[in-house]
Amino acid sequence: MKKGGKRYLEVEAKDLKTGEIKKLEPHITIDEEQIAFDEQFDGMNVLITSEITLSDEAMLSNYRALGSIEDCFRVLKTNFDARPIYVWTKPHIESHFLICFIALTIMRLLEFKLDHTFSPQKIQKALRSAQCHPLDRGYWEVFGNVDFQRINEALGMDWTKRYVPLEKLRQYGKPVCTTTL
Repeated sequence: MKKGGKRYLEVEAKDLKTGEIKKLEPHITIDEEQIAFDEQFDGMNVLITSEITLSDEAMLSNYRALGSIEDCFRVLKTNFDARPIYVWTKPHIESHFLICFIALTIMRLLEFKLDHTFSPQKIQKALRSAQCHPLDRGYWEVFGNVDFQRINEALGMDWTKRYVPLEKLRQYGKPVCTTTL
């Protein structure tokens, strides 16, 4: 494979005296012409496209959108274990990916709500830190890390009390209606 600096090397197995091709003792030369040609593009980003009707700005915008799509697939693969999937029937496969895409949507909404100050990994770690333990008389001990507290604040939830009645715990995450009809 000729990638990186290897693409400038020419490897030939030949006898330097006679010019005859040999199977052993490769002769390596550097392709100076290719290096000079590629130097003119240093520091430039070259895009090749078949879309000749798009303006330069529209083409760059479409190209940048590809990065966000790739990021979504990266989050799906790493954070949500979208692959490999251990289901075999078509309904199970479709259900698995539906759940993954719903989780991705919720993750992106949380990122937006948090003004993109948290990475998907940080959000996931914060949500995994949330814990509840039952206590006596219908109370629960509820806690999570500092980032979990910040997520709740961004969602408009007061989750600073460590001991919560079961009724309040059941209301967690449900929308609060502040207007009356």
